[in-house]
Amino acid sequence: MKIAFITIAYPRNSSESNLYSDLMEEFAGNGHTVYVICSIEKRYGKETHLITESNGIKVLRVKTGNITSNPNYVTKGIALLQFQSQLIEGIKKNISNVLFDLILYSTPPIQYNKIIRYLRKKSNASTYLLLKDIFPQNAVDLGLLAKWNPVYWYFKQKEKETYQLSDFIGCMSQANVNYLKDNNPCLKTENIEVCPNSIKNRSVIGKEEKSNTRSQIRKLLAISEQDLLLIYGGNLGISQGIPFLLEIIKAYQYQPKVQFLIVGEGTWYTRIERCLKEGEYKNVIFQKRVSSSEFRKMLLAADLGLIFLNPKFTIPNFPSRLTSYLEVGLPVIACTDKASDIGDVVENVNCGFKVLSGDLKKFEEIIENILKSPDQLQIMSVKARDLFEKSYTTDISYSKIISHIS
Repeated sequence: MKIAFITIAYPRNSSESNLYSDLMEEFAGNGHTVYVICSIEKRYGKETHLITESNGIKVLRVKTGNITSNPNYVTKGIALLQFQSQLIEGIKKNISNVLFDLILYSTPPIQYNKIIRYLRKKSNASTYLLLKDIFPQNAVDLGLLAKWNPVYWYFKQKEKETYQLSDFIGCMSQANVNYLKDNNPCLKTENIEVCPNSIKNRSVIGKEEKSNTRSQIRKLLAISEQDLLLIYGGNLGISQGIPFLLEIIKAYQYQPKVQFLIVGEGTWYTRIERCLKEGEYKNVIFQKRVSSSEFRKMLLAADLGLIFLNPKFTIPNFPSRLTSYLEVGLPVIACTDKASDIGDVVENVNCGFKVLSGDLKKFEEIIENILKSPDQLQIMSVKARDLFEKSYTTDISYSKIISHIS
């Protein structure tokens, strides 16, 4: 079949990967012709172009405004409003003769209705939404939008239209499924399912390789083999509830046996950087985003992976970073709001811990318990890898999606 995948978050080069590129490779590996239609933001200084990557996937990058990592909500909003028309124009100029069997698309952004209508009318294709973000309610939760604001109602209408145009909707977790059903009674419940964040099931890392990589990275970072290393990797923005991360770091400021490695960028990056410079944080290593291969090596050097969510959320977010942690067998501490079920998922199989964002006492109890009984991390590591293989690999997501089409 011919597959169209519409997204913003697609790696800018074939040497990088994320959950979307991994899923598209799964489709391509099963004999399908894949077209990725994504944005190339104007800050990169490139025009619209179509390329065929070494894996055979055709990527149409359409020049758009700056949507991601844009702290200016006005220009970001304008870019989002123009996004659909720009992608449709790019499709018309570059792949107008291609007819698709399946149209896949991921949120954010939520406004895909024009593109879906255009491609579906043209190709009579099935449509499948990979729901990764519930907008505009998340903006309301964070105080970025008010329900009396006309902008809110505009995006609320686009959300409803996108849902209704989707033949099937894949949600990140069961809490997401429940939320969508409860808040959208007009949708056919049988067409809403769990289709989790997923990445390729790479080969299991041997004990010797893992040990060597751990020693190598820790030596490079000047971290002792005996220290407990906690790693956070990903976006550093308002959605992540960064104040609690800073509160935790401050609590362990004078405990050198507990080390922190923070890797990422976002709207809170400079604030974190300033905070660390103002204090004596000798047990914190902070750096910008690195390549996926380098980050994977850092994960192998760590003892625990950290996940953070803003406590104001009423929607059940499920951060994709979990898959990277589980893939290398890294136990997790999920510091989240009450709505997310990611903490329940890892606790239920004993490969992680759930902490409500802001509950420093609970976090400290977990760390104290681990320091007293560090051997438990080895057992949790095995269970983390087992959870990954059973629930978060691309072949699982692929099978769920394709079962509705073939």
